[in-house]
Amino acid sequence: MADIAFHGDPAVKAQALSRLRSHIAAGTFVYFPAWEAGKANAIGAVVEADDISRYAEELGYPLAIANVLGALVNAFKGLDAAAEFAEAWLARTPVGADLSNVVSKILVVLLEQRQLAELTRQTETIEESRQAVLALHRRAISGDAPDRREWKAVRLAAVAASDATADDPDAKIAGSIVEAAAWPGSMRSVLNDTLGALGNLETRLILQKIGWTEADESRVFRIREQAEVDGRMAELNGLDRVLGLLDADAPQLAKGFRERLAAFESLGADYRNVGRTLIELFEQAPIAATQNESGCSAS
Repeated sequence: MADIAFHGDPAVKAQALSRLRSHIAAGTFVYFPAWEAGKANAIGAVVEADDISRYAEELGYPLAIANVLGALVNAFKGLDAAAEFAEAWLARTPVGADLSNVVSKILVVLLEQRQLAELTRQTETIEESRQAVLALHRRAISGDAPDRREWKAVRLAAVAASDATADDPDAKIAGSIVEAAAWPGSMRSVLNDTLGALGNLETRLILQKIGWTEADESRVFRIREQAEVDGRMAELNGLDRVLGLLDADAPQLAKGFRERLAAFESLGADYRNVGRTLIELFEQAPIAATQNESGCSAS
């Protein structure tokens, strides 16, 4: 019963929710560590260990999905919001839902994003690769699973297309997204790697939009490092100290840095949207047939 939510057993879901809710109620639910000193994240609270593979195996989620749960939860700012999402993840997954196609479905959603498509269409070989990867995932969703040779051929073509764009950073990043997605949904890292590559693209485009450069980043670093040497504004901590230093020494840089911070906050929104979309896909998944006590199939 691989990739069948909670293996079709309501008791498995009930136990998972009970363990998670106990940590939330006790105030021991955390972003990290996964499982240490009585504290636990969304994985550790359920399996009482830092073990993503065990989480997937015991609850029937695809390994690639379980592998990104931590990052998705961490995108919700404030533990109350993070806990609410982690609870919804379990509560809204129907017992017996067939999740075997969810990875391919979310990868199709990601590969069809307008921003990515507009970029890949500027380079013929990368667009061809995007379409080829989409075609394989759509076949997997339809039940016609491509074999390893087909995945390898498409992946090698995607790598070659990406490598040929070394002089075009935007095309290179777009190619890396297609390349990351060119694996079957059973691959543990496929969704995590694709989300990471998308994050790189989104970061680059956002920083380009606000005009923030590597030179600006270096200048902020130098100001912060010099303050450590001089002991300036030592009464402030972390980001407050950085902003105070920039306001005093470089007001225009401070303005750009605040825009940069806001831009990075929007990246968290992308991860939150992926998390919400996954929950919707769980809810829409067909319910697999299970075996009743007499051994007959029941839906």
